[in-house]
Amino acid sequence: MRRLLQITPTIFLFIIFNQLFAQSNQAIQIDTSIYSYQTVIIEGKKFTGFLTSNGFQLLNSKNGTYLKHSGEYFTWNFKDFNKDGYKDIYLDKGGNTPEWFDLLLYVPTTKSFRQVKDFEHFPAPERISGTKYFYSYHKSGCADMDWDSDLFYIKDFKAIRLANISGRECENSGIKDGLYINKLRGEKKILFKVLAIDTVHAYKEDKWGFIKAYWTKNHKLFL
Repeated sequence: MRRLLQITPTIFLFIIFNQLFAQSNQAIQIDTSIYSYQTVIIEGKKFTGFLTSNGFQLLNSKNGTYLKHSGEYFTWNFKDFNKDGYKDIYLDKGGNTPEWFDLLLYVPTTKSFRQVKDFEHFPAPERISGTKYFYSYHKSGCADMDWDSDLFYIKDFKAIRLANISGRECENSGIKDGLYINKLRGEKKILFKVLAIDTVHAYKEDKWGFIKAYWTKNHKLFL
């Protein structure tokens, strides 16, 4: 279905693609089934990214193939994830989990992009303001009444989980538990606190308001 819907955009992008690189004498190896492309200037260098039927491909300022990343992605974007002033690459994996990404960070010292290992385990990531820490959110069943949020950070291009909140409202409404907060060290999980699931309803944005407020106030307890 997706490929049928992309016939017109693909033809249009193919024409643009030819115009972009018409003056280049280099042979460019790129899948012609192009779904989308974007160009960005970083530190005076141009990078052009393409989402194709074979995955993601990035060309450098000389129109040479700079990076290939296989996989089926719904969409992608240049966006500054870690707020260091440089655009990074988000690759949206699509599926039933919203905002489920692979992330390639721009590295100023090498003027290149590098993938963050295990980042796909932390959907819908949000930064805790003024810190290097982030939290995620994903549904865990029962029409999103059961859900999880992880506290994590990135070190040496690997996403590392520090803590987890598991919300289980599906069968726990009105009782004294349902919110299970755990410390995590590698594969080891240590129960830290239990709260009534109805706690989340005291917040303006319900569980999303609770998650933001809890991690913002308490993230240092899990470092």
